[in-house]
Amino acid sequence: MTEGILIYCFNNTEVDYAKMSLISAYFAGKNLKKPISLVTDQSTIDWMITSDLYSKAERLFDKIILQERPRYTNNRILHNGPAKYTVPFLNNTRYSAYELSPYDKTLLIDSDFIILNDNLNEYFKIQQPVILGESIQDIYDDKRLGYLDKFISETSIKMRWATTVLFDKSEESEIFFDLVKTVYENYNTFSSIFRFSPLQYRNDVSFSVAEHIMNGFIPASRYYLPSILTTLDRDILHSFENNKFTFLIDENLQENYFLTAISTQNIHIMNKKSLIDRTDKLLDTL
Repeated sequence: MTEGILIYCFNNTEVDYAKMSLISAYFAGKNLKKPISLVTDQSTIDWMITSDLYSKAERLFDKIILQERPRYTNNRILHNGPAKYTVPFLNNTRYSAYELSPYDKTLLIDSDFIILNDNLNEYFKIQQPVILGESIQDIYDDKRLGYLDKFISETSIKMRWATTVLFDKSEESEIFFDLVKTVYENYNTFSSIFRFSPLQYRNDVSFSVAEHIMNGFIPASRYYLPSILTTLDRDILHSFENNKFTFLIDENLQENYFLTAISTQNIHIMNKKSLIDRTDKLLDTL
C-alpha cells in the first residue's frame, strides 16, 4: 500500500503559493518521510520556471499533477499583520483529491501548513475512509477565535477543517469527495439548508457538510486528525532559524504584539505573506 501527501497550489497576483508549497513540502517530507505530490496549473508552473523554482519542485515532489486552473469564485480579504489586502480565491477544486492522488492513502494538507514532527504518521494506521481536522487551536488563546471558526453557522453543525484531510481509495471516500463537489456546485442551495453564508466559498464548510451528510445528518463517533495549531493572519512570522519559527502574536488583535516560538509542533500559518518573506533563505538551500 502506498502512502503519500498531496498539496494544491495555484498562484494569484498577491500570494506566491508556489513558494509556500515548496516550503510546506520540504517540512512534510523531512518529518513524515513520505512522497509528496503537487496539484497545480500550467500558469503556476510557468511562474516556477520564470522564478527559478521549478528545479526545486522537481526535487521535492514525487509527482507534479497538472489541473485546469480553477474557476475564479470570489475574493478573500487577508491580513499581513495590520496591513490588509484582497486576493482572488482559486482553491475550490479540492474535491478532485480522490481522483488525482496517486497514493492508496493520502494526507491532503494546505500549503501554509508546516509539519514539524512525525505525529501524523500514526493516523495512516487508522482504518477509516476519511479523517478530517477536528478543529483549530489558536496559538495564543481561543478567545481570539470567532464562533464561525467552530461552527459553519450560528444555527448549524460543527466546523471541520480541510487544512488536514486523510483519506483512502475506498468507495466511501469516493462518495465523500463527490459530495464535497456537489456542495461546491450547489453552494447557494446548501447555504439555505445549513444556514451558512454563501458569499465566500470555503473548503472547510463543504467538507463539514459532506461529513455531516455521510454521518446520516447526526453527530457520529469517528476519528479526527489533531486540532490544528494556528497563527492568525494578524500575527506575523518574525523569523525562521534552525527549524525554529518565531512569531509576533497580536494578543488582542489591536496591534499589541509579543514574541513566541515553536520548533516541534505542526503549525498552520495563516499570514501567508510573512511565511513567504521569512523563509526565502530556506528556499535558497533547497
